[in-house]
Amino acid sequence: AGSAEELAAADYIRAELASYGYEAGLQPFPIQVYETFRSDLDVAHASGPSQIDAAPLIVSASGTETGQLVSAGLGYPDDFPVEANGNIVLIERGEIEFSSKVANAENAGAVAAVIYNNEGGPFDGRLSETPGIPVVSIAREDGESLLDLMASETLTATVEVEINIVDGESQNVVARPADGACRIVVGGHYDSVPAGPGANDNGSGTAVVVELARTLAANGGGDVCFALFGAEELGLIGSIAYVAALSPDELSSIEAMLNFDMLAVGSGWPMSGSTSLVRLAGEVADGLDIPFDISTSEPGGSDHAPFIEADIPALILNCFCDPNYHTADDSLEFLDRQRFAEAGALGLGLIEALLAA
Repeated sequence: AGSAEELAAADYIRAELASYGYEAGLQPFPIQVYETFRSDLDVAHASGPSQIDAAPLIVSASGTETGQLVSAGLGYPDDFPVEANGNIVLIERGEIEFSSKVANAENAGAVAAVIYNNEGGPFDGRLSETPGIPVVSIAREDGESLLDLMASETLTATVEVEINIVDGESQNVVARPADGACRIVVGGHYDSVPAGPGANDNGSGTAVVVELARTLAANGGGDVCFALFGAEELGLIGSIAYVAALSPDELSSIEAMLNFDMLAVGSGWPMSGSTSLVRLAGEVADGLDIPFDISTSEPGGSDHAPFIEADIPALILNCFCDPNYHTADDSLEFLDRQRFAEAGALGLGLIEALLAA
Protein backbone atom coordinates (compact mmCIF):
# COMPACT_ATOMS: atom_id res chain seq x y z
CA ALA A 1 0.00 0.00 0.00
CA GLY A 2 1.17 3.49 -0.79
CA SER A 3 3.67 2.29 -3.39
CA ALA A 4 4.13 3.29 -7.00
CA GLU A 5 3.13 -0.25 -7.93
CA GLU A 6 -0.19 0.07 -6.08
CA LEU A 7 -0.91 3.34 -7.89
CA ALA A 8 -0.06 1.73 -11.25
CA ALA A 9 -2.49 -1.10 -10.48
CA ALA A 10 -5.18 1.43 -9.55
CA ASP A 11 -4.66 3.34 -12.80
CA TYR A 12 -4.95 0.11 -14.80
CA ILE A 13 -8.19 -0.90 -13.07
CA ARG A 14 -9.64 2.59 -13.50
CA ALA A 15 -8.88 2.53 -17.23
CA GLU A 16 -10.50 -0.89 -17.61
CA LEU A 17 -13.69 0.20 -15.85
CA ALA A 18 -13.82 3.44 -17.85
CA SER A 19 -13.49 1.45 -21.09
CA TYR A 20 -16.75 -0.33 -20.21
CA GLY A 21 -18.57 3.01 -20.03
CA TYR A 22 -18.47 3.66 -16.29
CA GLU A 23 -17.63 6.96 -14.67
CA ALA A 24 -14.40 5.79 -13.04
CA GLY A 25 -11.85 7.57 -10.91
CA LEU A 26 -9.45 7.35 -7.99
CA GLN A 27 -10.40 8.18 -4.40
CA PRO A 28 -7.19 9.04 -2.48
CA PHE A 29 -6.87 8.77 1.29
CA PRO A 30 -3.98 9.12 3.77
CA ILE A 31 -2.19 6.13 5.24
CA GLN A 32 0.81 5.43 7.41
CA VAL A 33 3.53 3.55 5.56
CA TYR A 34 5.71 1.20 7.60
CA GLU A 35 9.28 1.15 6.28
CA THR A 36 11.35 -1.72 7.64
CA PHE A 37 15.01 -0.88 8.14
CA ARG A 38 15.95 -3.90 10.23
CA SER A 39 14.30 -7.17 11.19
CA ASP A 40 16.68 -9.69 12.71
CA LEU A 41 16.43 -12.84 14.78
CA ASP A 42 19.73 -14.15 16.13
CA VAL A 43 19.85 -17.35 18.18
CA ALA A 44 22.81 -18.63 20.22
CA HIS A 45 23.03 -22.37 20.81
CA ALA A 46 25.61 -25.08 21.50
CA SER A 47 26.81 -25.36 17.90
CA GLY A 48 27.21 -21.59 17.58
CA PRO A 49 25.17 -18.51 16.68
CA SER A 50 22.71 -18.49 13.78
CA GLN A 51 20.68 -15.81 12.07
CA ILE A 52 17.13 -16.68 11.01
CA ASP A 53 15.19 -14.86 8.31
CA ALA A 54 12.49 -12.85 10.06
CA ALA A 55 9.91 -10.25 9.04
CA PRO A 56 8.20 -7.80 11.38
CA LEU A 57 4.45 -8.06 11.68
CA ILE A 58 2.83 -4.92 10.32
CA VAL A 59 2.62 -2.28 13.10
CA SER A 60 5.08 -4.19 15.31
CA ALA A 61 6.88 -2.08 17.87
CA SER A 62 10.51 -1.25 17.19
CA GLY A 63 13.21 -2.33 19.63
CA THR A 64 16.02 -4.73 20.43
CA GLU A 65 15.45 -7.43 23.05
CA THR A 66 17.56 -10.37 24.23
CA GLY A 67 16.42 -13.25 26.38
CA GLN A 68 15.89 -16.97 26.69
CA LEU A 69 13.71 -18.38 23.92
CA VAL A 70 10.63 -19.95 25.52
CA SER A 71 7.93 -22.02 23.79
CA ALA A 72 4.39 -20.68 24.23
CA GLY A 73 2.34 -23.05 22.10
CA LEU A 74 -0.40 -21.33 20.12
CA GLY A 75 -0.32 -18.25 22.30
CA TYR A 76 -3.36 -18.88 24.49
CA PRO A 77 -3.04 -17.42 28.02
CA ASP A 78 -2.43 -20.85 29.55
CA ASP A 79 0.32 -21.62 27.01
CA PHE A 80 2.79 -19.20 28.60
CA PRO A 81 5.06 -20.71 31.28
CA VAL A 82 6.43 -18.59 34.10
CA GLU A 83 9.74 -18.51 32.20
CA ALA A 84 8.10 -16.24 29.60
CA ASN A 85 8.47 -13.30 31.98
CA GLY A 86 11.41 -11.19 30.83
CA ASN A 87 12.18 -13.49 27.91
CA ILE A 88 11.30 -14.04 24.24
CA VAL A 89 8.42 -16.35 23.36
CA LEU A 90 8.13 -18.65 20.34
CA ILE A 91 4.49 -19.03 19.27
CA GLU A 92 2.88 -21.12 16.55
CA ARG A 93 0.60 -19.39 14.04
CA GLY A 94 -3.07 -20.45 14.01
CA GLU A 95 -6.41 -20.64 15.87
CA ILE A 96 -6.37 -17.15 17.40
CA GLU A 97 -5.50 -13.73 15.98
CA PHE A 98 -1.94 -12.45 16.01
CA SER A 99 -3.00 -9.52 18.20
CA SER A 100 -4.43 -11.90 20.82
CA LYS A 101 -1.24 -13.97 20.84
CA VAL A 102 0.88 -10.85 21.31
CA ALA A 103 -1.39 -9.37 23.98
CA ASN A 104 -1.17 -12.65 25.89
CA ALA A 105 2.62 -12.59 25.51
CA GLU A 106 2.76 -9.07 26.94
CA ASN A 107 0.52 -10.08 29.82
CA ALA A 108 2.92 -12.94 30.56
CA GLY A 109 5.81 -10.47 30.72
CA ALA A 110 7.52 -11.42 27.45
CA VAL A 111 9.84 -8.79 25.97
CA ALA A 112 9.45 -9.95 22.34
CA ALA A 113 7.50 -12.52 20.34
CA VAL A 114 8.47 -14.78 17.44
CA ILE A 115 5.57 -16.36 15.52
CA TYR A 116 6.36 -19.30 13.26
CA ASN A 117 4.18 -20.37 10.35
CA ASN A 118 1.84 -23.35 10.57
CA GLU A 119 2.31 -23.95 6.83
CA GLY A 120 5.51 -24.39 4.88
CA GLY A 121 7.57 -21.27 4.28
CA PRO A 122 7.51 -17.75 5.74
CA PHE A 123 4.53 -15.39 5.97
CA ASP A 124 3.55 -11.78 6.45
CA GLY A 125 1.03 -10.77 9.11
CA ARG A 126 -0.43 -7.68 10.68
CA LEU A 127 -1.53 -6.66 14.14
CA SER A 128 -4.66 -4.64 14.84
CA GLU A 129 -2.65 -2.10 16.84
CA THR A 130 0.96 -1.47 17.80
CA PRO A 131 1.95 -3.58 20.83
CA GLY A 132 4.54 -2.74 23.44
CA ILE A 133 6.99 -5.39 22.21
CA PRO A 134 8.68 -6.22 18.88
CA VAL A 135 7.05 -9.09 16.98
CA VAL A 136 8.53 -11.02 14.04
CA SER A 137 7.41 -13.93 11.88
CA ILE A 138 9.54 -16.85 10.66
CA ALA A 139 9.06 -19.92 8.47
CA ARG A 140 7.58 -23.10 9.91
CA GLU A 141 10.80 -24.97 9.17
CA ASP A 142 12.81 -22.52 11.27
CA GLY A 143 10.28 -22.62 14.09
CA GLU A 144 10.32 -26.40 14.22
CA SER A 145 14.13 -26.46 14.17
CA LEU A 146 14.18 -24.10 17.15
CA LEU A 147 11.72 -26.30 19.03
CA ASP A 148 13.93 -29.33 18.40
CA LEU A 149 16.96 -27.47 19.78
CA MET A 150 14.99 -26.19 22.79
CA ALA A 151 14.16 -29.77 23.75
CA SER A 152 17.82 -30.39 24.61
CA GLU A 153 19.35 -27.02 25.41
CA THR A 154 18.62 -23.46 26.48
CA LEU A 155 18.60 -20.98 23.61
CA THR A 156 19.31 -17.28 23.87
CA ALA A 157 17.68 -15.12 21.21
CA THR A 158 17.93 -11.49 20.16
CA VAL A 159 15.07 -9.85 18.28
CA GLU A 160 15.78 -6.53 16.60
CA VAL A 161 13.11 -4.56 14.75
CA GLU A 162 13.55 -1.06 13.37
CA ILE A 163 10.53 0.42 11.63
CA ASN A 164 10.03 3.98 10.45
CA ILE A 165 6.47 5.25 10.07
CA VAL A 166 5.92 7.89 7.38
CA ASP A 167 2.83 9.56 6.00
CA GLY A 168 1.71 8.24 2.64
CA GLU A 169 -1.27 7.95 0.34
CA SER A 170 -3.26 5.09 -1.10
CA GLN A 171 -6.38 5.15 -3.22
CA ASN A 172 -9.58 3.33 -4.01
CA VAL A 173 -10.78 2.82 -7.56
CA VAL A 174 -14.45 3.79 -7.79
CA ALA A 175 -16.85 3.41 -10.70
CA ARG A 176 -20.54 4.03 -11.25
CA PRO A 177 -22.88 3.80 -14.25
CA ALA A 178 -23.08 7.10 -16.10
CA ASP A 179 -26.86 7.27 -15.74
CA GLY A 180 -27.48 5.06 -12.71
CA ALA A 181 -27.48 5.02 -8.93
CA CYS A 182 -25.67 2.81 -6.42
CA ARG A 183 -28.21 0.33 -5.09
CA ILE A 184 -25.46 -2.29 -4.87
CA VAL A 185 -21.72 -1.86 -4.29
CA VAL A 186 -19.52 -4.67 -5.60
CA GLY A 187 -15.94 -4.60 -4.40
CA GLY A 188 -12.75 -6.16 -3.12
CA HIS A 189 -9.23 -5.05 -2.30
CA TYR A 190 -6.49 -4.89 -4.91
CA ASP A 191 -3.44 -4.47 -2.63
CA SER A 192 -1.29 -7.30 -1.31
CA VAL A 193 1.25 -7.87 1.43
CA PRO A 194 4.94 -7.15 0.68
CA ALA A 195 5.95 -10.83 0.84
CA GLY A 196 3.28 -12.09 -1.55
CA PRO A 197 2.56 -11.58 -5.26
CA GLY A 198 -1.11 -11.50 -4.24
CA ALA A 199 -2.51 -13.73 -6.99
CA ASN A 200 -5.24 -15.15 -4.78
CA ASP A 201 -5.17 -12.44 -2.11
CA ASN A 202 -6.56 -10.53 -3.80
CA GLY A 203 -5.88 -10.59 -7.50
CA SER A 204 -8.62 -13.21 -7.75
CA GLY A 205 -11.27 -11.00 -6.18
CA THR A 206 -10.16 -7.99 -8.20
CA ALA A 207 -10.44 -9.95 -11.45
CA VAL A 208 -13.95 -11.15 -10.63
CA VAL A 209 -15.13 -7.65 -9.69
CA VAL A 210 -13.78 -6.18 -12.95
CA GLU A 211 -15.32 -9.02 -14.98
CA LEU A 212 -18.70 -8.52 -13.29
CA ALA A 213 -18.48 -4.84 -14.21
CA ARG A 214 -17.76 -5.74 -17.84
CA THR A 215 -20.57 -8.31 -17.97
CA LEU A 216 -23.16 -5.96 -16.50
CA ALA A 217 -22.14 -3.11 -18.81
CA ALA A 218 -22.44 -5.40 -21.84
CA ASN A 219 -25.94 -6.45 -20.80
CA GLY A 220 -27.59 -3.15 -19.99
CA GLY A 221 -25.97 -2.49 -16.61
CA GLY A 222 -28.09 -1.59 -13.60
CA ASP A 223 -27.80 0.45 -10.44
CA VAL A 224 -24.52 -1.20 -9.48
CA CYS A 225 -21.34 0.61 -8.45
CA PHE A 226 -17.87 -0.85 -8.09
CA ALA A 227 -15.05 -0.19 -5.63
CA LEU A 228 -11.58 -1.70 -5.55
CA PHE A 229 -10.04 -0.85 -2.21
CA GLY A 230 -6.45 0.09 -1.42
CA ALA A 231 -4.65 -0.56 1.87
CA GLU A 232 -6.87 -3.43 3.01
CA GLU A 233 -3.79 -5.23 4.26
CA LEU A 234 -3.03 -2.31 6.58
CA GLY A 235 -6.39 -2.67 8.32
CA LEU A 236 -9.31 -2.11 5.89
CA ILE A 237 -8.24 1.51 5.49
CA GLY A 238 -9.59 1.88 1.95
CA SER A 239 -13.07 0.53 2.65
CA ILE A 240 -13.27 2.55 5.86
CA ALA A 241 -12.42 5.68 3.84
CA TYR A 242 -14.99 4.77 1.18
CA VAL A 243 -17.81 4.40 3.69
CA ALA A 244 -16.76 7.56 5.56
CA ALA A 245 -17.00 9.56 2.32
CA LEU A 246 -20.61 8.52 1.64
CA SER A 247 -23.26 11.18 2.19
CA PRO A 248 -26.36 10.37 4.29
CA ASP A 249 -28.39 10.01 1.08
CA GLU A 250 -25.81 7.67 -0.43
CA LEU A 251 -25.69 5.57 2.73
CA SER A 252 -29.46 5.17 2.72
CA SER A 253 -29.60 4.30 -0.99
CA ILE A 254 -27.13 1.39 -0.86
CA GLU A 255 -29.09 -1.82 -0.35
CA ALA A 256 -26.19 -4.28 -0.31
CA MET A 257 -22.42 -4.63 -0.59
CA LEU A 258 -20.79 -7.74 -2.07
CA ASN A 259 -17.12 -8.31 -1.20
CA PHE A 260 -14.91 -10.68 -3.22
CA ASP A 261 -11.71 -11.72 -1.42
CA MET A 262 -9.48 -14.79 -1.89
CA LEU A 263 -11.63 -16.77 -4.30
CA ALA A 264 -9.45 -19.02 -6.40
CA VAL A 265 -8.17 -21.65 -3.94
CA GLY A 266 -10.13 -24.22 -1.95
CA SER A 267 -13.47 -25.97 -2.27
CA GLY A 268 -16.99 -24.92 -1.36
CA TRP A 269 -18.13 -21.41 -0.51
CA PRO A 270 -18.45 -20.36 3.12
CA MET A 271 -21.04 -17.54 3.09
CA SER A 272 -20.65 -14.95 5.83
CA GLY A 273 -21.98 -11.48 6.49
CA SER A 274 -25.43 -10.02 7.07
CA THR A 275 -28.05 -12.70 7.67
CA SER A 276 -30.38 -11.63 4.86
CA LEU A 277 -27.61 -11.73 2.26
CA VAL A 278 -26.19 -15.00 3.54
CA ARG A 279 -29.60 -16.63 3.06
CA LEU A 280 -30.00 -15.12 -0.41
CA ALA A 281 -26.49 -16.26 -1.37
CA GLY A 282 -27.36 -19.77 -0.23
CA GLU A 283 -30.46 -19.77 -2.42
CA VAL A 284 -28.46 -18.53 -5.42
CA ALA A 285 -25.72 -21.12 -4.85
CA ASP A 286 -28.30 -23.88 -4.47
CA GLY A 287 -29.91 -22.87 -7.75
CA LEU A 288 -26.52 -23.04 -9.47
CA ASP A 289 -25.61 -26.39 -7.86
CA ILE A 290 -22.58 -24.78 -6.24
CA PRO A 291 -21.61 -26.19 -2.79
CA PHE A 292 -21.89 -23.67 0.03
CA ASP A 293 -21.81 -23.38 3.81
CA ILE A 294 -24.00 -20.87 5.63
CA SER A 295 -22.59 -18.70 8.38
CA THR A 296 -24.32 -15.71 9.95
CA SER A 297 -21.17 -14.20 11.43
CA GLU A 298 -20.81 -10.40 11.18
CA PRO A 299 -18.43 -8.42 10.47
CA GLY A 300 -15.17 -10.05 9.43
CA GLY A 301 -11.62 -9.05 8.69
CA SER A 302 -12.24 -7.84 5.17
CA ASP A 303 -13.78 -4.93 3.31
CA HIS A 304 -17.44 -5.83 3.92
CA ALA A 305 -17.01 -5.08 7.63
CA PRO A 306 -17.12 -1.24 7.43
CA PHE A 307 -20.37 -1.46 5.44
CA ILE A 308 -21.99 -3.69 8.06
CA GLU A 309 -20.86 -1.28 10.75
CA ALA A 310 -22.61 1.49 8.78
CA ASP A 311 -25.85 -0.58 8.77
CA ILE A 312 -25.47 -1.57 5.11
CA PRO A 313 -26.12 -5.30 4.54
CA ALA A 314 -22.93 -6.90 3.25
CA LEU A 315 -21.61 -10.31 2.28
CA ILE A 316 -18.15 -11.74 1.65
CA LEU A 317 -17.53 -14.48 -0.89
CA ASN A 318 -14.23 -16.19 -0.16
CA CYS A 319 -12.51 -19.28 1.13
CA PHE A 320 -10.00 -18.53 3.86
CA CYS A 321 -8.26 -21.82 3.19
CA ASP A 322 -5.20 -20.99 1.10
CA PRO A 323 -1.99 -22.59 2.41
CA ASN A 324 -0.03 -19.91 0.51
CA TYR A 325 -1.86 -17.03 2.21
CA HIS A 326 0.50 -14.07 2.73
CA THR A 327 3.50 -15.95 1.36
CA ALA A 328 5.72 -15.72 -1.72
CA ASP A 329 3.88 -18.75 -3.14
CA ASP A 330 0.59 -16.87 -3.59
CA SER A 331 1.08 -17.08 -7.35
CA LEU A 332 -0.96 -17.81 -10.48
CA GLU A 333 0.10 -21.45 -10.76
CA PHE A 334 -1.95 -22.41 -7.70
CA LEU A 335 -5.23 -20.78 -8.79
CA ASP A 336 -8.25 -22.84 -9.83
CA ARG A 337 -10.04 -21.61 -12.97
CA GLN A 338 -13.26 -23.33 -11.91
CA ARG A 339 -13.31 -21.22 -8.75
CA PHE A 340 -13.27 -18.06 -10.89
CA ALA A 341 -16.25 -19.35 -12.88
CA GLU A 342 -18.18 -20.20 -9.71
CA ALA A 343 -17.41 -16.85 -8.08
CA GLY A 344 -18.55 -15.00 -11.18
CA ALA A 345 -21.76 -17.02 -11.41
CA LEU A 346 -22.52 -16.49 -7.72
CA GLY A 347 -21.81 -12.78 -7.97
CA LEU A 348 -23.95 -12.28 -11.06
CA GLY A 349 -26.77 -14.35 -9.58
CA LEU A 350 -26.72 -12.31 -6.39
CA ILE A 351 -26.70 -9.01 -8.27
CA GLU A 352 -29.63 -10.07 -10.46
CA ALA A 353 -31.61 -11.27 -7.44
CA LEU A 354 -30.99 -8.02 -5.55
CA LEU A 355 -31.89 -5.81 -8.52
CA ALA A 356 -35.09 -7.79 -9.05
CA ALA A 357 -36.21 -7.38 -5.44
